Formats: sequence, C-alpha cells, structure tokens
Amino acid sequence: MRYLFDLVAHARMRDMFYFSGYALYLVFSYISFHSATLLSSGGGIGHHFEVLFLAATLGARICVYFVIAAMGSRFEKLTTTALVCVTVSLAICGLLVTGMVFQFSSELSAEKVLPWLLGGSVLLGSGDALVVMLWARFSATLTLRSVYLYVVLCNMASLAIYWAATLLPTELAVGLAAVLFGATAFCSKRALDVRPPFTWEYSKPVFWGSLRRLSHPIVGTSILCFMAGLMLQISGQQEIPLSSFQQVSLASSAVVVLFLLLPPLLVKRPLRIGRMYAVALPLSAAGFLLLPLIWNAAGGIVNSFAQLGSMLASIILWCMLAAAAHDTKLPSSLLFAIALICPNAAQLAGTLMGYLNADTLRQSDLVLTAVALVAAYLLFMVALFLFKDKSLKGEEDLGNGLGGSLEHFAQRCAAIAETHHFTPREADIFVLLAHGFTIPFISEKLFVSENTVKSHVKSIYQKLGIHVRSELIELVSKS
Repeated sequence: MRYLFDLVAHARMRDMFYFSGYALYLVFSYISFHSATLLSSGGGIGHHFEVLFLAATLGARICVYFVIAAMGSRFEKLTTTALVCVTVSLAICGLLVTGMVFQFSSELSAEKVLPWLLGGSVLLGSGDALVVMLWARFSATLTLRSVYLYVVLCNMASLAIYWAATLLPTELAVGLAAVLFGATAFCSKRALDVRPPFTWEYSKPVFWGSLRRLSHPIVGTSILCFMAGLMLQISGQQEIPLSSFQQVSLASSAVVVLFLLLPPLLVKRPLRIGRMYAVALPLSAAGFLLLPLIWNAAGGIVNSFAQLGSMLASIILWCMLAAAAHDTKLPSSLLFAIALICPNAAQLAGTLMGYLNADTLRQSDLVLTAVALVAAYLLFMVALFLFKDKSLKGEEDLGNGLGGSLEHFAQRCAAIAETHHFTPREADIFVLLAHGFTIPFISEKLFVSENTVKSHVKSIYQKLGIHVRSELIELVSKS
C-alpha cells in the first residue's frame, strides 16, 4: 500500500478530487460509447444510426491522434488551459448537436438527420481524443506501480458512478454526459497544475526504441479491440434490454477490476503488468467460444467477456505507455497518440465488419461456429506473439532502445566506457542513460539514491565532454 503514497503524498482533499476526474472520464466514456445509454435518449433512432455514430466517433479519434502525432513534440507546448478550452468546446458542441438530433429525429427524414448525427459524433470524438491526451499527460507523471493502482482505482470508482447513472431516466443522458465531460476536463487541468513540473525531452533513438518495445502490447491490444467491436455487432446485443446489458456489464467489470487490484497490493517485487494479458486473452476467447451456444442469453454475457478482454488489455497498454513516457521523458502526447491509433482503428474495423455481416449470422449457425473457432485460434496466435516478448515476461531488453541487437548495443557501450575509463558503476549507469531512462528510474533500478546517480552522471558527462543526455544518446547511436 505504500506505493499509493506516491500519488497522495502532500495532496490535499481538493487535489484528490481533481485526481479522481479520470474516473469521471471513464463514466462519460461508458455512457457515450461503450453502451447505448446516450443513444437510448434519442428514442428509436435505429441500430444503423447507432453503428454510424460509433464509427464516426472512432474515425474522429483516429484523425485527431494522427494530427497530434504529426505535430510531434510541438503538441506538448500547447498550454493546458488552451487545450481544455478547445476540448470542452468540441465535446459540448457535439453533445448539443446530438441532443438536437434526438429531439427532432421523429419529425425529420433519415436523410436530414444523418449528416447532423455524424457531425455531432465527429465533434464528440474529437473532444474525447483531446481529453484523453490531457489524462495521458497526468498519467505520465506517475511511476508504473502508482499509475497502475491509480487507473484501477479510477475504474472501480467509475463503475460505482456509472451504476448510479443507470438509475436516472435515459432522457437525462445527454445532459449528464455534458456535465461529466466538463468536470473531467476541468479536473485534468487542476490535476496537472498540482503535480510537480515534468520536463519532456524528445530523442529520436529513444522514441523509436520505446515504440519497438511497446509494439507487442500495441498489436495485442488492437486485436482484442477488433474482437470486441466484432462481437458487439454479431452477438445480437441490440436485442437485449439496455438495463440487462448494463447490469451484466457492471457485475463482470467489477469482478475483473477487483482482481486487478491484487498484484500491486500483494506482490512487492517489480510489477510486470504485461503478464495480465494472460487474463485478457482467455476472457475474449471464452466469449467467442460460448457465442454459438448461448448467443445473447444471460444479459449478453458472451459479449461482456469480449469487452472485458478489451478493457483489461487497454488498461495494461495505458499503464505501459505512461511508464514509458515517465521513464524516458518522451512527450506523452506523442507516444500515446501513435500507440492509440491502432486500437481505435482495429475497433472501427471490427465494428464495421461485424455490422456488415451480422445479418448472415444466427445462433447455432455453422458460419457462426466457424467464426468463433477462427477467433479463438487468432487469440491463441496473439498469445504466442505477445509472450515471445521478453519484456512482457519480466526480462529487460536494454539493447533495442537505440537500434540493433543486444550484443551490438552492449559492445558500443562497453567500447565507450573503456575508452573513457568509466568505473564499473558508471558503466552500468551509462548503459541506462544511453537507453533513455531518467535518473529516478536508474535510482530504482540499481537500488541507489538519486544523489548518487546524479554524482555518477556528472562524472560521465565530464569524461565524455558533453552537457545533456541527448548528446550522450547521439554519441552512442552514431558510434
């Protein structure tokens, strides 16, 4: 439990409220995108419109992430205040347009309603992507164990708040979503303001090395998101009453989130959250294997399995991205934007594929059974792909950060260390510095104080005749 103090130390109750704003974002996301709660307030707009709404939202997210990735480290120069203003404006306008569509959908033809619905969803998806970047900035200020506990606890709190929201009349969904979004955007700014300043540094070798190390979890999470989007459309989910779906989803999510709390609380060794994929994959596979047998019975439990696998994988990826940004000082928005393009694109592809083929699939149908078996086989292959990655099994691979093999990287570092007469401890620290890791990370890794690390770093810089870490990284990458 002492790791919780990393987040709450010296924090006032008001600051803790700001930190909990991420839970409000999760509730907003549940209401707007992960269930039909928001769309149910529009009455019978039809399943076709629901799919188009979700597809346009995902497409808008992907476009915003592409823009952020294209901006690179320049996006970090945008002030939090300006970013919050743009974010809230986009989302509130999107909700207003969507609310008006729901209000007049029964009086206008589909041809007139559809452009407005798509416009509202694009605005809403754009605002959603930007607020994600704000919480990514905050998450990157935390250590791995702290951000993992923080995200899991926020998920627990969000389930409780979402349960309370399900008791409200569906007509209030649009207004509730607007209040939640405004609150989470405000909290994200205040949460960033009360955290210690965090200086970002961009280094091309470190950036590509980090993406290389994260490639396995990004691909694995993307495939699970594809499966979740596919399952949502082919499981006959739209035939289930909204209240039944909400109850099953809440109950199953609560069980999984409680399970996620156990590792950081019980295990004192370094946290290896990549191993959690061993839980996410069977959950998703179980949903597809049960699909031909029970279809959408029991409140759509088979769909819940697939969604839980996607949720769990997304939590793992979020924590890995935050830890990578924290440990390397890479711009968090750049790292998150590039990584999140893939899961969103995969979910969009799964949603459209499932929607276009849903009419040909029925319970006990031979084609549906084949789909289930192929999906289970694909997830098995994902498992083999993921767990070939040594970093997910707890083994460090410090050689891939600057390109080339582990042996070649070690030879380069050893040659420089020998040429400049580094001490054994300086050589150890030099390798971690060259890989892009920060002084706090090196201190934790080598079990020495930060002041000791700083003293060795100063000596290393003097021997190399350099002044900043980026010069050191360039020296190793070019040698």
